[in-house]
Formats: sequence, C-alpha cells, structure tokens
Amino acid sequence: MSTILKPGTFYGETVSMRVADAVLTEVRHRVGRSVPAHTHEASYFSILLEGTYSETWHDTTIVYEPFTCVYHAAFTEHNDTIGPNGCRMFFIELLPSWVDVIDALGSQPEHLLKMHGGDAVWLALRLYHEFLTRDSAATLTAESLLFELCTHVARGDHDEEREPTWLASVDAAVQTSFRDGLEIRDLAEAVNVHPSHLCRAFRRYRGQTVGDHVIGLRLQAVCRRLLDASASLSEIALEAGFTDQSHMNRTFKRMIGESPGAYRKRLRDGALS
Repeated sequence: MSTILKPGTFYGETVSMRVADAVLTEVRHRVGRSVPAHTHEASYFSILLEGTYSETWHDTTIVYEPFTCVYHAAFTEHNDTIGPNGCRMFFIELLPSWVDVIDALGSQPEHLLKMHGGDAVWLALRLYHEFLTRDSAATLTAESLLFELCTHVARGDHDEEREPTWLASVDAAVQTSFRDGLEIRDLAEAVNVHPSHLCRAFRRYRGQTVGDHVIGLRLQAVCRRLLDASASLSEIALEAGFTDQSHMNRTFKRMIGESPGAYRKRLRDGALS
C-alpha cells in the first residue's frame, strides 16, 4: 500500500502556508532522485518553477517543463522522477470546502489534468506571489484566485458572451464596502450566482480579480489621505481597511514601488519644488 501524504507534506525540503482553506507549499529537491509511489490526501495543483520533473500514473507519464501546471484529484497514486539537477515546485492543496465548490460547478476529473498554459498557470503564479509575500491577511485575493482555479477543473463551465447585468451590483457593493471584510460568497449570494462564476466574470470584464480591485480601491484611498499631512500612517491604514500600518506598507510598496512615507514626501514636494 502506498504512502498517503497529508496536506503540507511532500518529499523534499518544504515551506508551507495555510490561507483561505488551502495549503500553499514550495518544495525543493536539490539533487535528482526517484520518489516511490504515493498519494495525497487533498486534491491539488502543482506547477514546476525550475528544473526537470516527471510523474507517472499507471501508464500515463507527464513530463513537466517550467510553468507546467497539473491538477490531481485526491488519492491519485503516482510516482515521481526528479531530474539530475533537482527542481523547485509550488503546490496548491485544496481542503474539502474547495472540492465542494468544484462539485457544485460540475465534476472534477478522475485523475491527472494538465493545464496547457492560459489562465490556470497565471492564477497559480499569482498565488505563488501571495505565498512569497507571506501575507496571511491577503485572504480575499487568495480566495478569488482559488475560485477561478476551480472553474478550470470543473467540467461544463461556460463563459458568457455579454457582460452580465448583475455585475454592476457587484461593482456598487465593492465600492461601498471595500474598507470592510468582504466575502466572495456574500457578494455572490446577493446577486444569486455561484461564487466561482462571479470571480470569473469579474476578472473577464473588469480585467482583475475581486481581491485586486479591493486592494486598488484601498490604495487609492490611502493616496488621497496621504495628502493630509496631519493624518498618521497608522490612522490612514485602518481607515482604508488594512489590518495595520505594516500591512499597508507591504501592500503599498509591492503595488506602487515605494513606501507610503516616501510617496507622501514626493506628493508634498511636487515636481516644481
């Protein structure tokens, strides 16, 4: 009987983070090796970041190239071969609530499903970016990305040809409540659509995830408040909906390229001073 690995457990060196009811893990193998047959307790996506790697299930072998993304149903038995110079991979394990989301959309594939480029790969890489920031407060962004990834697994998902009328109501709700703790499921329930359908339509017609849109609105609010020299950075952070000043600083620098304090000084000094 093959080994069953629990979420966050992999062969090789690992670093894991749990967010939005998923487990994100980076795995590194520094040298080549063969990994014996095993299964994973959770369904998961894997994406090769560098090196060479292949996995075999029964008579099917998938040879990964960098940024190959593959979905595995839970308890799919397979064995792996790590290339001679090792490899580095990122895994997105879906805990039971996400399997329920896939089942609600249609059904998941029985075994391995290779994602041939496109949105699934970029969504996985966006989650990897969130993982690297180690920002456990970025739950909304991670949740949005996970809902979208689930639509690539479920069968029978179809894009709408025209922008749905309910999207304007979602826009209004986000604009009104971006400072608060928004929930994708609540937004979807208010307009009577599935959360994954909402996330997919929002990204298609707004060009970004719901989470990214919320972050953008919060940063816009921060920029406006930075013009007021009497407001402290900690006050501004809380007013805009960030957990604290540190959270705001990290997000601001990641998105804008400099700290709020430096940006405030540049705004104050202007180009003609």
